[in-house]
Amino acid sequence: MSLPTILTIPDLIGAAQGYFVAFILFRLKRGNHQANSLLAAMVLVVSVILSFSPILIPSVYTAFPFLIRIAEPMRLLIAPLLFLYVTAQTGGIVNRRSLVHFIPFVLYVVFLMATFYFQPAEEKIKFLTENLAGKSQWYNVFLLARSLHFFIYLIFSLRLLRTYSRRIRNEYSSIERINLHWLRNLVAAMWLWWAIQLVVHIGMLLGFPGLRSLNIIVGLLGTLWMYLLAYIAIMKADTFVHVFSTQELPAQESVAQKQSVPLATNGVFTDFGAHNGVLASERRTAEIGALREEPQEGIALREHLQHFMEKQKPYLDSQLTLQKLATLSDIPAYRISDILNKHIGVNFFDFVNRYRVEEWKRQIMDAPPSTTIQEVAFHSGFNSKSSFNAAFKKHTGQTPSEYRAQYITSLS
Repeated sequence: MSLPTILTIPDLIGAAQGYFVAFILFRLKRGNHQANSLLAAMVLVVSVILSFSPILIPSVYTAFPFLIRIAEPMRLLIAPLLFLYVTAQTGGIVNRRSLVHFIPFVLYVVFLMATFYFQPAEEKIKFLTENLAGKSQWYNVFLLARSLHFFIYLIFSLRLLRTYSRRIRNEYSSIERINLHWLRNLVAAMWLWWAIQLVVHIGMLLGFPGLRSLNIIVGLLGTLWMYLLAYIAIMKADTFVHVFSTQELPAQESVAQKQSVPLATNGVFTDFGAHNGVLASERRTAEIGALREEPQEGIALREHLQHFMEKQKPYLDSQLTLQKLATLSDIPAYRISDILNKHIGVNFFDFVNRYRVEEWKRQIMDAPPSTTIQEVAFHSGFNSKSSFNAAFKKHTGQTPSEYRAQYITSLS
C-alpha cells in the first residue's frame, strides 16, 4: 500500500466521524441553535473535503478525473463559517446579509465551471500532476491568497471575541459560564495551523515542492481542531447567554431621549420630559441645563450608587447583572455604565467583585476557624473558587490564604 493511500485513511475516518458530529449539532436542542447550525455546517464542509482526499492518489484521479477539484471551492467556506459561528456565539447578528461572506466561494465555483470542470479528462489529470509536483505557479499564488483569506477571518474572529469579553464585563458580575475563553483559545490555536499552511504555500511558490509533505500535519491539526471545537461546543451548549450588542445598549441615546428617563440631582429624581405643555424653546433650555449639570449629577448618582451597594448589598446575588442592579437601584442601566466609566473608572464586573472581596474580608474575621475560604466566598456573592481567587488577587495583591494567614498572625 502506497504512502498517499495510507495517509488518506485517517481523513476518511475523520470524515465519517464528522458527518456524525454534524448530525448531532444540527439536532442539538440546547444552547444557541443558530450557532450550533453554523458549527454543524462547518464540520460538514470539512468532512466533505476530507471525503475527497483519495483524489490525490494517482490511481484514483486517473480513474476518476471528473472528481478533481470538485470539493476544492468548499475550502473557502471554512473561514466564513467559523467567523459567523463566533458572531452568533457572541450575540451578533447573522442573517441573509451574512451571505455576502460566501461570495468568494460562489465566484470560485463559477470560475472553475468556466475554466476547468468541462475540460477534457487529460487536461484535468495534467493539472493535478503538475500541481502535486509544485510546477503550477499561478495555482501556488492562489493557494497563498486563500491562506490570507483565512487569516483575515481569523483576525476578525479574535476581534469579535475580545469585544465580547469587554462587553460581558460591563454587563455581568459573574462571567465564568459565558466568557467563551474556550472558543477564544481554540481560535487562537488556529494560528499554528495557519502558520504551517503559510510556510507550505510560500515554499511551493519559491520552488520547494518537498514542503508539501507538511500538508499532512496541516490536515491532521485541522481535523483535530475541528473535532475539539465541536466536542467542547456540545458540552458547553447551555452556557450561551444573549449579550446586548453595541447597537442594542442605550448608552448612545441622545440628550433628548435621556430627558424621558428620571435624572438625579443631589438624590432628588426629576423627570424633565413629564410636562406635556413645555414649549420647544423651554425644552431646549432644559436640555442645555441638563448638560451643564451633568458633572454634578454624575457625582450625585455615583454617591447614590455607592450608598446603595454598601447598604443593600446587591452584590451578594451571584447572578447580579447590570440590568438587575438598574432595577434595584432605580438608576437607568446606561447611567450606571456612565458612572462606572467616567466617575469610578472600572467596568461593572470589577466594580461588583470589589465589593464582594471587601465583604469576604469582613466575614472572614468573624468566621469560625473551621470555615473554609471557599464557603465564605460563596456567602460573599462569588459562585466559583477560581473567580474568587482571581478577583481577590487583582484587588488586594494577595491570595485569600495569604490574607487569612496574615490576619491570624496579627491576632496572635
